[in-house]
Amino acid sequence: MRGCIARKIATFGMATAAALGALGTTIRPAAAAPAPDQSITPAAVAASNTVAAAPYHCVITANYGWRWEGYCYVYSGQLRTITYCADGTHSTGLWIGARPEAWDVWGNCPGSRWTKIVFQWRG
Repeated sequence: MRGCIARKIATFGMATAAALGALGTTIRPAAAAPAPDQSITPAAVAASNTVAAAPYHCVITANYGWRWEGYCYVYSGQLRTITYCADGTHSTGLWIGARPEAWDVWGNCPGSRWTKIVFQWRG
């Protein structure tokens, strides 16, 4: 009797796993086209301190040469910044998600100056 119950449980488990696997592959929503990564240089910040795409809007509020500061509104998906430094290093910020309030963002290049900020988005 125990063998029969064990076979029934195993059969039910495999059938459930197969059904869930099929369900997972058929209900996925269509992926939205990704927003292109955008970058800004110190010279570009002097001309325009704003970087924007449909899912986000960022403003650089301070440029100290070795450090920059700003804020970003994230409307959908997630955004992070990657700060590239003149000495060849870079720092990557955490992924920040959509919310009504702006996020404070910044990047540092201790002992160097920043050369580029990349705004990277994922849906």
